[in-house]
Amino acid sequence: MIKIISAANLHPTNRGRDEFFRYWRERHGPLFAHTPRLRRYVQHFSLPEAYASNQPPTHDGASMFWYDDLDALRDQRSPTLAEAITAAEPDLYAHYVVAQRYGDPNTMTLQDTVRADDRQLFDRSVAWPVHARRATVVAQERVVVDGPTTPDMVKVLYTASKKPGLSTEEFTRHWFEVHGQLCARVAGLRRYVQNHGIPEAHPSRAMTHDGFSELWFDDLESLQRARASAEWAALSEDGQTLFAYPMSIVVAREGVIKG
Repeated sequence: MIKIISAANLHPTNRGRDEFFRYWRERHGPLFAHTPRLRRYVQHFSLPEAYASNQPPTHDGASMFWYDDLDALRDQRSPTLAEAITAAEPDLYAHYVVAQRYGDPNTMTLQDTVRADDRQLFDRSVAWPVHARRATVVAQERVVVDGPTTPDMVKVLYTASKKPGLSTEEFTRHWFEVHGQLCARVAGLRRYVQNHGIPEAHPSRAMTHDGFSELWFDDLESLQRARASAEWAALSEDGQTLFAYPMSIVVAREGVIKG
């Protein structure tokens, strides 16, 4: 199983923050969930209260997608919009098919519709610099702390690149064997998963970073206490030797669209 993170910010002019999240959750997410061979899809919307912390979110949210393997990800076959979205889903059907929002639903593919919808929802400007607008990694997960989670837990996502001068092997080994064990000691951490980028995925999906971490806490206060701890200080010190900064950060709760 492979896993993809895609972090993004709202389009700067098309809608306000609340409407952006609502559209992402109720329109764009369910539309993309019809993608053939997609196994799982989870959304993360940055919490407004997290912006007051000393490590505020850098992105408004992030989606995660699961596929069986790289071949499934590379499979570009897509049904037409009319084949993918039917009257059995009246809201999506009215919004995309009946309205012919981006073209003739009998000739336009689902994939083309998703891309058109993406462009009006997210900030896809190519004006420099672009690093603060997007973060994408295709990865395989490695569980470090295998604890249970609940939907109301707070989850922090760190998407990072290796420090210049490190080989991929050096970066991966230290991240898992040393940095991962330091993180596992942080009080209040309920679950911790590292996701290591797959280099051979580059030809089919351009990646901006080398991997991402997922850390679960009971609530935002537990995360803030962890960040103020000596264990977190040791983790941050080690991170200075491992990661390039700034990182992409999202602090959110999970919203399962397809699972």
